[in-house]
Amino acid sequence: MFLILPLCAAYSVFLLCFWPCGIMHLSTAWEVSMLCGFSALFFLLTLFALTGRPLPEPFFDGRFFLTLHRWLAWLFVGMVALHAGVVMWVDPQTLYDLWPSGAPGMQFGAAAAVLAVATPCLALQRVRRGLYATAAMFRRSHAMLAMAVLGASVFHVVATRVHVALWWQVWLCVGIAMVACMLPVGERWLLARVPTRRDGRRRRLHTAYLARGLVGVMLCVAASETVVFVLWRH
Repeated sequence: MFLILPLCAAYSVFLLCFWPCGIMHLSTAWEVSMLCGFSALFFLLTLFALTGRPLPEPFFDGRFFLTLHRWLAWLFVGMVALHAGVVMWVDPQTLYDLWPSGAPGMQFGAAAAVLAVATPCLALQRVRRGLYATAAMFRRSHAMLAMAVLGASVFHVVATRVHVALWWQVWLCVGIAMVACMLPVGERWLLARVPTRRDGRRRRLHTAYLARGLVGVMLCVAASETVVFVLWRH
């Protein structure tokens, strides 16, 4: 599929940039937890690029892109749950960081996790129709919540300094987040100026199952690369 190779390649490059050998060696469970956290951050960034708005390629209907956005969001939530769950299982004392006297980086991480669960739940159809009077109001609220999740997540990654410890990693992480926040606006601007197809082709219909398959492939890639990176580090 058109999106599989770019997403898989971007995921590999993303992990390599923030997972250089020789910075910090932790236990296997900690490494798995950290990889789940970085995977969650990657899938969060992809949500800013794949917003559910139909793109010129692949030439599929809007349901494909909406389904892809929705399932990527739940994959992101799942990675966040694994990241937090394994950390608390390995080191229950991490919960003390959530108190007011705890580390700000961990508190921002907890806030990001709560918002990460709340944001897709508020986007569910029944909840959305009950809370928001118009679609425009929902889009603005959803965008603000998504940027809050991304900002808190980046602060958590940078402040904890578990793997993002070098200066270029910090600035790269912040820069990627800033670009991601501008992507939806830039995407809307570009799509408004892209000429429509004149060859008479119509978008392919009934493609939601392909979006679910793509998310399944990404889950398999994340799982396999987690094993590879853990073996590499140990």
